[in-house]
Amino acid sequence: MIEREFKLAADAGVALPDFSDVAGITVGPTTILQLDATYYDTPTLSLARWGVTLRSRTGEPGPAWTLKLPVSVDGLEMSRHEFTFDEPVGLVPTAVRHATRAFTRSQDLGLVVRLHTERTTFALRLEGQPFAIVCDDTVVAEGAAEPINVFREIEVELEESADSDAVDAVIGRLRKAGCTAEDAPTAKALRALGQRAFEPPDVTRPTIGKHATVDALVRHVLAKSVTQIINRHAGVLAGDDPEELHQFRVAARRLRSDLRTFAPLLDEHWTNWLRDELGWLGTEVGVGRDADVLAERLRSQLARLPERDAKSVDSLLQRLADTTSDAAEHVVAVLTGDRYLALLDALVDTARQARFAAEPAGLADGPGRPVFIDLVYKPWRRLHRAVANLTPDAPDVALHAIRIRAKRARYAAEAVAPLYGRAARRFAGALADVQTVLGDFQDTTVAEAWLRDAAKALPSTRLVAGELIGFERDARARLRGEFAAEWKKAVRPKLRTWLE
Repeated sequence: MIEREFKLAADAGVALPDFSDVAGITVGPTTILQLDATYYDTPTLSLARWGVTLRSRTGEPGPAWTLKLPVSVDGLEMSRHEFTFDEPVGLVPTAVRHATRAFTRSQDLGLVVRLHTERTTFALRLEGQPFAIVCDDTVVAEGAAEPINVFREIEVELEESADSDAVDAVIGRLRKAGCTAEDAPTAKALRALGQRAFEPPDVTRPTIGKHATVDALVRHVLAKSVTQIINRHAGVLAGDDPEELHQFRVAARRLRSDLRTFAPLLDEHWTNWLRDELGWLGTEVGVGRDADVLAERLRSQLARLPERDAKSVDSLLQRLADTTSDAAEHVVAVLTGDRYLALLDALVDTARQARFAAEPAGLADGPGRPVFIDLVYKPWRRLHRAVANLTPDAPDVALHAIRIRAKRARYAAEAVAPLYGRAARRFAGALADVQTVLGDFQDTTVAEAWLRDAAKALPSTRLVAGELIGFERDARARLRGEFAAEWKKAVRPKLRTWLE
């Protein structure tokens, strides 16, 4: 779930205001809780430096373990991705260690601070509907960085559909009563841990502009994808949102493509090893992503079938469920294995300092614009040539190859967009549209192959499978036409002037 909350500080003598006279708001009964939370991190505070917190807590109903990842900060509002684990308090459970692995890698988790909180809490309802929960917390920190050991914090935890005007009214009342806001809202544990918790994480992206050096742009691009892999890792293992796995796989593939784009500038042996390992990772987690896409696609197609085919549909759905379950288990096995751990370490090192080729001397410190334009033009030229060689009856595999080339050219343009601005982004956007159509095209071929296998394994589903294959072939024919239209847009001369 995404946790949305406002955090304000309050002195001991500040009395909370009465919200019952705010239009439409009613105040629920007050509850007092005694919460004891133990926070875990590595000796170098790897989690904290990413803005991540891991705790076990007693004193309230629900799962004992919670892992929170930052999503965004907008003024006083902080959003965090929250994962819970219904495991006993004590040693850090294996599932929790796996979920934090991208942040901690080879380091062990241990206790870093304990927080004892007296929480006075009450709910707010707007027009009778749940709106927010106000928590008045007095916190005593054991093992905190001096002098931060006792503080008071007011949290306003928002429901998903909280009305913004009502939120503003509640926050306004709190501030008028004497509650204050920090420059950026901060998790309790990070506040207690002190300055060390706010040091940079293991991977940072340098700020760049159109005059960036070669080294700065390469590090910026590589760090962006490495950060995405690290941030999506917990969601892949601990969550149930297919988008987490999708974005994880995209980051791995984009990083591999960027290394290919930058290959003429980088150490060959180092780059080849990384690309091979990223290729392995993308393929392995792709098993799970392909299963998710297949499940979504086939469920929508199954809904188009007549009711008389319901029994056969049930058999296909059960086989589909088995496919997605097996794929999910495979992804977990990959992301908890030693090979992936070694790759994570290498990726972090890569994001910190790219290994450039020995020649020419001084290249990394030189201006990026004259260097990168040719690195973008090459994948574009290969894509253009491949499309020009297509025949009207080209096999499906030929269009899949075009999709791969379109993706490489798009990623190359996106990589240098900080140098070339809007022109590069528009060019990449046109190629993204081509890639999307061809991605949908490839999904139809994967679905047809799965349906053929299912029909062989379950003879009773052959009729239904045949109907569904017909749907996929119709979609494929339509998508061929859409590809031609999108390609016509992508080759407009005005989109390529920045490359010339």
